[in-house]
Amino acid sequence: RGPNHAIQPAEFFSVHRMDRTADSGKSRGGGVCVMVNNSWCNNANVVTLACSCSPNLELLALKLRPFYLPREFTSVIINTVYIPPQANMDTALWELHEALTQFQTQPRDAALIVACKRAVPNLYQHVTFPTRRNRTLDHCYTPYKDSYKAQAHPPFGKSDHAAIFLIPKYKQRLKREAPVQREVARWTDQSVAALQDALEDADWDMFRRSTDDVSEFTEAVVGFIGKLVDDTIPRITIKKFSNQKPWVDRTIREALNSRTAAYNAGIISGNMDEYKSAAYGVRRAVREAKRRYGKKLETQFQQSGSRSLWQGLRTITDYRSPPSGLMSADESLANELNTFFACFEATSSSANANSANANSANANSASANGTIGAANGTCAGPTIEQRPLIITESDLAPVFTDIFNLSLTLGIVPSSFKRSTIVPVPKKPRPPDLNDYRPVALTSVVMKCFEKLVRDFITSSLPASMDPLQFAYCHNRSTDDFNCTSAPHYTDSPGRRERKLC
Repeated sequence: RGPNHAIQPAEFFSVHRMDRTADSGKSRGGGVCVMVNNSWCNNANVVTLACSCSPNLELLALKLRPFYLPREFTSVIINTVYIPPQANMDTALWELHEALTQFQTQPRDAALIVACKRAVPNLYQHVTFPTRRNRTLDHCYTPYKDSYKAQAHPPFGKSDHAAIFLIPKYKQRLKREAPVQREVARWTDQSVAALQDALEDADWDMFRRSTDDVSEFTEAVVGFIGKLVDDTIPRITIKKFSNQKPWVDRTIREALNSRTAAYNAGIISGNMDEYKSAAYGVRRAVREAKRRYGKKLETQFQQSGSRSLWQGLRTITDYRSPPSGLMSADESLANELNTFFACFEATSSSANANSANANSANANSASANGTIGAANGTCAGPTIEQRPLIITESDLAPVFTDIFNLSLTLGIVPSSFKRSTIVPVPKKPRPPDLNDYRPVALTSVVMKCFEKLVRDFITSSLPASMDPLQFAYCHNRSTDDFNCTSAPHYTDSPGRRERKLC
């Protein structure tokens, strides 16, 4: 082992090396080395993450915290990799994949840089010119496309490889993506109390006496509720930046504003004690916000519903759904989709106003109240949102019970319940034809509650002597249960040769 100053080009470089050991199966010396410029990163902020020396792979991984980093990155992980020519390529790539996967998952929001002579999958290569004669033997990989521009420099020392100077082309996420502004309802205790008082004082019998048509009755009730929500619940415009952390909330913004005000006052007065106290308050607010956000994620795993479980997994793994092909859609595409999806509609329809049987379904306030309260987490369609329904379920249960019973008695579904928002879901990343879109209808939350009441009535009316392979309208039965139950029935029966295609 030679001394570090023998390979150190100048005093302002710190040397981090991993010498070749006997595990490599080679008798001569060697290894991999990383030299860090002290003006870019202090030597105290360099941590060795992994050192690997085997006959197939030599790896040195360093975690650095430079003096300046874009806000979306917490650190930089530099990997220097050497794969010998006689190595088993499959084994070497498998070891490299395991190491890089660990570096990308454990230190979240860390920039990854890999210097290797072999191709690394799922990463972008930035060296596009020959580095030794007419061959490109030195590669640099990152997970970010067009993040560096490579330039060829004279060889380093007595090396026969060209030195590569990487010029950063990476733009911060804050500069790449514009902030998103959206209008949200501000649900405060005062506004919720005002809405509940207005619904308690509402005369629902007035709407019922005004018309005998169930559709007009429903339209009047839904419109009145929507008008009350718009008048009592204030709406504000919020701005969300692309690099904003998920745990940033109102308390942190208030602490930052207090710190800025204390700093400006301290510059004028010359007393910075209030500024120091406000700075400590920002740190406390950040710690408390992170603690609340972590507790929220833990609660998602402790709940019994699978929806919250998957939401927690997607948040922890930082899963992002692939971009949809509708991002650049215009109004003409929407009109074409409306015409295409409406080709199956009937040109004329007649309402069946016959009275239902005396033993028809009947809803009560308790069942309607429980159904409306369980509507949390559903995809809302047109008309009323789900939050005012859940908050004021006890006040709205009587009027919706009357609407449900009147609809069941007349055998007519109100027209406002049948309205839906059609969302075209692409079947392919870039759908070339209108037939490559799958229409998904989002009905209103009230219609979903009505469907649950009717479903419960149907399931309770099913006879006990049903076919064991009948799964429609059965309680706690799904298509997975059908596949698991019907497959042994068809395959285990003697003398049968049918095959079920799934």
